[in-house]
Order: sequence, then C-alpha cells, then structure tokens
Amino acid sequence: MSTRQVEVPSGQSVALVDPEPNRIPAVADSRGHRPGERCREPGCANCHRDVQRLKFWLRARLVEAGADEARVDVEIGGLTPDLLWRSGDRVCAIEVHSAAPELGRARQLTAALKSGGVGEVLWITPPGFWTAQLPALGIDDFAPAACDYRVLGGMLSAGPGGVVSPSQTACELREFITGWVAQEHAYGCRDEHMGGWATVTDWERHTRTQAAVIARQRQELMNQRTALALARKATRDKTKQMLRLTHRLERAEVAAQEQADDLAQARRRIADHSRVDATLRITVAGQKAAIMHWQLITWFAVLIIITFITAGVLIR
Repeated sequence: MSTRQVEVPSGQSVALVDPEPNRIPAVADSRGHRPGERCREPGCANCHRDVQRLKFWLRARLVEAGADEARVDVEIGGLTPDLLWRSGDRVCAIEVHSAAPELGRARQLTAALKSGGVGEVLWITPPGFWTAQLPALGIDDFAPAACDYRVLGGMLSAGPGGVVSPSQTACELREFITGWVAQEHAYGCRDEHMGGWATVTDWERHTRTQAAVIARQRQELMNQRTALALARKATRDKTKQMLRLTHRLERAEVAAQEQADDLAQARRRIADHSRVDATLRITVAGQKAAIMHWQLITWFAVLIIITFITAGVLIR
C-alpha cells in the first residue's frame, strides 16, 4: 500500500492512503522498453512511450532533412495522423504502430487521409505480410539503442533484370526519411496486389523493364492476332471449300439417287419383259407339243387310210 504526502495550508503534511494500490502506472511514468525487447502488446505503456519517442524523432529527422514543417498529432480533414509534414506543395502523413495494424482499417484510414488532402501516407509498423499491402515500412525494434531504427520490411530494390523485388538487406530509417523528403524514395505497386518503397531510380528501371515487357507482349499479341487472323481466314476458306464439296456431294447423291431410280425402273421393266417372255415361251412350247400331237394323229390317220386302201386293193 502506497502513501502520498499532501501539503495543507497550515504547513503540515498529511499522509493519504492510495485508493488504488494495484493500478497500472500511468503512461507518463513509463520509460519505454529496453533495446531488443520487441514488445507487440496493444495498449502497453512502454510501447506507447516508444511510439511517442519515435514520432518526435521522426519530426526532428524530417526538419533536419529539409521539411518546411513537421508536427505531431495534428488534425487534418477531421483526422489526426501521428505525424504530418509539409515541404512546398507536398503534404505527407506518418502513422506509427508498434503492434500489427488491422489491414482493413489501415486501408480505410489511408484512403481517408488522401481524400483529406494528404499526398502520401507512410505506415511504420512491425515487419509482416501487411507491409507489402500498405505503404508501410517494417521496424523490428521500436526501442533500439541510440535510436538506431532499422527497416527490415517494405523496401524494394531493383534486381539484375530491372524488376523491383523485396530488399534482402536492412537499411537505416534515417536514410529513408532523408531520401523521402528529397523525393528520392517513392511508394509504388510492383504488381496488382503488392507494393513497396524504392528509390526513384529503381522505379525508373522497373518502369523501363515493365515497358519493355509490355512492348514485347504487345508484339507477341499482335503476332498471335495475325496468326489467328490467318488461321481464321484459312478456316473460312476451308469452310467455303467444304460447303462447295458438300453441295457437289449432295448433287452427286441426288444424281446417284435418280440413276438408282432409273436403274430400278429398268430392272422392273426387264423383269416384266422376262415374265412376258417366259409366258410366251411356255405358250410356244405348248403349241409345239400340240402341233406335234396333231402331226402324229395326222400321220396315224394317213397310215390307216393307206392301210385300208392297200387292203382293199389286195382283196380285189
């Protein structure tokens, strides 16, 4: 249980009992974390102290780098960013979070600040996947010795091919602030989902590389379109040829069907003639047999007559 000494008008001091002996020390009494502790607890008093120290350190570095004005926790457009600085016509804001930011809220706040007149927004957060989806830099330790803040995430650098990719080496936050104020560093998107901070020279190389890739892809697309147009023309020609051949085949089928009908009709006629011929042949054969019978009867009758004549002659 703690006590407090209170001066009274009579000059005597009275000891009062602290009504909240187990309360958390106020933020103003905090002295921040020790270097290397890397606390990520939301609402931590030491983290708040570290963030406040970083904000005023950033203010000093911005003024040192040539910013016309840099203020902490100033209101603009109904919002209060952690740091707001101006250099000529440029108005930029910085948001400092020692814990992982909520991605959706961070995006909404970034859009609201830009709608309120802020040209660029920088988020300083711990390293994480969000640094590639926000205009953010990842600071590993918010309480480094001698304020030696080092950026471990969010920076991009041009590779051998000219395309920017996440930087594999850490850089000093002091150097980034100096380059940012001098417009030597800028935020950009390296693809449709991911972005990061890089030097203007690297972005120029990235843009030239992307322009060359786009030009090559456009040429390839034109070649493919030409090949597709030729293939379509060849297909149309083949289709027309097939239609002509199909029409000829249909006409040939019609002619073949007509010839088949004529042939069938001729065969029916031949069959009819064959039946008539067979009937006539049977009739002729019957008539020949009848003639043969009559001839035999005639010869038999003649022989009988000759016999009677001969018998009559011999009888006389």
